[in-house]
Amino acid sequence: MPGHGVLEKLADKTGKTNFYKLASHGVNGAFHLDNSWHHSWETVAALIATAKATTR
Repeated sequence: MPGHGVLEKLADKTGKTNFYKLASHGVNGAFHLDNSWHHSWETVAALIATAKATTR
């Protein structure tokens, strides 16, 4: 579907469409899903970067 980004497709497939579209009382579901997506990839990158790290 045009206009559907990766997170929106992921929300649809995991049954979180209502949360993704939530935008009331100062809560924005798309923002929170995007934020958690970034933190997940930052964690993966940190694990890769430190996988063979040794102490000095």
